[in-house]
Amino acid sequence: MSMETDGTHDRNSYLNYFSGLYRRNKKLLMVSFSIYFLSVIAGIMLALFLSGPVSSYLTTMVQTDRQFLSEKGFNFLTIFSHNLFSLVLTFVGGITAVITVIFIIINGFVYGAFLGYVASNPVIGGQASSVGSLTPLKFIVYTVPHGIFEISGFIIAGAAGLRLSTIIIDIIRKDEESNYYYNQIKDALALFGIAVVLIFIAAIIETNVTLHIGNFIFQHL
Repeated sequence: MSMETDGTHDRNSYLNYFSGLYRRNKKLLMVSFSIYFLSVIAGIMLALFLSGPVSSYLTTMVQTDRQFLSEKGFNFLTIFSHNLFSLVLTFVGGITAVITVIFIIINGFVYGAFLGYVASNPVIGGQASSVGSLTPLKFIVYTVPHGIFEISGFIIAGAAGLRLSTIIIDIIRKDEESNYYYNQIKDALALFGIAVVLIFIAAIIETNVTLHIGNFIFQHL
């Protein structure tokens, strides 16, 4: 009975901590999400109406990624380390705030640009993708399984970076007790830790599950 009570207490403690973490950082999470969402929309619109410059940008990006993957291999460690590097820059960029915002915008814009571009151009970078010619539906199906975790991770990392920005602003503008800054830094690190866990899960899914799910869906359509 005692062990069950302790287990319940631990679960409640974790739930209380994470719900408190969310409440304290809700505004920053919403800001990060809004920047990402608007960047996706901007990417879609630019790809539809300014396909020339977007095509050049995406082609360069795809060719660079293909070369990177051909050298490093498409595996968990490659995908995770690549995304972790971007995640760290997004978080640490909070020291200036601007860098964090830029990384959120780039991530959202690239996803939206790909989605908008494949609506009328199924071939990117001089050749079809590994799953053949892309359509918006195929692009979504082959990115959503891992993208849910990956995008969530980058949005949360963006909020963590913005939390760093607020800490620096508070240091400059007012003199708070050291305990205040400790709690703020702890929140920033907790958010970043959650983001790392999410992209870890995303890398596992992307390298082991996504392709199978996509193939299964299109085999039965």
